[in-house]
Amino acid sequence: MKRIVLTGFVLLTGIIQAQVKKTQLKPTSEKKWINPVKLTKEERNRPYMDEVLKTRDTLTPEEAERRRKNIAVGNPFKKYGYYPKIATLSKGKYLEFHDMDTVVNIGSVKYNRKTKEITEFREIDLSDPDAQPYLDTAGRWFSPDPLSEEYSSWSPYNMVLNNPISNIDPDGRQVFTDFKLLQDGTVTRVDPNDGSEKRNDDRLFATDKKGNVTNTAPVVVDKAKPTDGSIISSLATDYGLAEPRYPKGINFGRTTNPTDAANVFMFAAKNSDVEWGLEAFQVGKGVSYTVFTGHDDDSTPPNFFNQSPSKSLFNIHSHKDVNGPSPINGQTNGDYGISRGGDNYYNRTTGKTDYPSHYLYYAPSKGKSNLWMYHWRNKDIYKKDLGTSTINLKNLGK
Repeated sequence: MKRIVLTGFVLLTGIIQAQVKKTQLKPTSEKKWINPVKLTKEERNRPYMDEVLKTRDTLTPEEAERRRKNIAVGNPFKKYGYYPKIATLSKGKYLEFHDMDTVVNIGSVKYNRKTKEITEFREIDLSDPDAQPYLDTAGRWFSPDPLSEEYSSWSPYNMVLNNPISNIDPDGRQVFTDFKLLQDGTVTRVDPNDGSEKRNDDRLFATDKKGNVTNTAPVVVDKAKPTDGSIISSLATDYGLAEPRYPKGINFGRTTNPTDAANVFMFAAKNSDVEWGLEAFQVGKGVSYTVFTGHDDDSTPPNFFNQSPSKSLFNIHSHKDVNGPSPINGQTNGDYGISRGGDNYYNRTTGKTDYPSHYLYYAPSKGKSNLWMYHWRNKDIYKKDLGTSTINLKNLGK
C-alpha cells in the first residue's frame, strides 16, 4: 500500500512540475550604436563612412561627409589607391594624421611593405650634403620648431595655449582665429574645429572663386582677450537682417578703432566682388564705425544711415569697376542722386544743413585703389579725387 501511495505521489509531482512555466531570463546583449543620420547607399559606401558612423554623436549628412573627409585627408596611401581601415580618436570630428609605416623610405626609394612594390623614386641632389634621404619619422627631429618662442608666456603647454584638455595641436603651427572672405562678401571660419578662437586676434583671409584661401596677406584685428569679439567675427555672424533687395542678407561689424575699421573695409572691398559700406557715427565724445555689405555688386543697404541720421558724420561705399561716383543716369541719378536723397532726409529729420560727407572708394581686384569725395547739394554735382589709395578715417568728417 505504501508503495502504491509513493508511486502516485511521484507521478502527481511530475505532472504538476510539467505544467509550471519556468520563468527564464533571456540574456540581454547591448545593441550596437546606430547613428540616426540618413544617407543614400552611395554615401554609405564612400571610403571611411563606416568609421564615421561609429560615433555616438548625432550627425547630419553634411557633418558626416565633413568627418569622412577629415579621415580621408589623414590617409597617406590615398594617392596609391589604397584605403586601409583607419582607427581615429575623434571618428573624423577633428583632423588626424596617421603613421606611414606601410610605405617606408629606403634611400631614394619609397617602398610599400605590404604589396612589396616600389611606389616612388625620390629625386635627391646628392651634391647637397644637407639633402639626405632621412626617414620621415626621424627627419622631424632634426630641426627646431620655427615657432618655439612664439608662445613662451603660455608655458608649459604653449602649443595648446596652456589648455591641453580643450585644445589640440595637430601640426605644431601657429594658432589664430582664422576667418575667410568669400567672393560674395560672406565671412566664415576657415575651420570651425581648429581651436583658433583661443588666440588674442582674428585674421581674415582672401579666397579664390572656389572658396580656397589664397596667399594674399590677411587683415589682422587684435583683441584684449581670446573670448572678445571683433569686427571680423561680427561680420561672420548672422543677425537675421534681410530685405527683398538683399536676399543674401545684410552683414555688419562695428568698432571704435578707426584703423581696424579702415583696414577691414579696404580688404573686403578689394578681395570680393560686391560693394561694401562704412558709416561713421558720433557716439558721445567718440566715433563708432560700422562696416557692412548686402552681398550685392551694385549697391549697399541704407539701413544703418536711416537708423540714426542725426549722428552720421560720413559714409563710404566701394566700387569694383567704376573709378569714381556713378554718373547721373537712370532712376536714381547714380551715386549723386542717392547722396542727395540722403542729405534731404538728414535735413528733414534734424533741420540742419551740416550734411554728412560722402566718399567713394575704388577698389579693383588688381591695380591701384582710389578715394573720392562727392555730393550734389547745389545746382551742379561735385566730386574730388583725394589722390590716395588708402583710407585714414581720422582725417575724414563732415
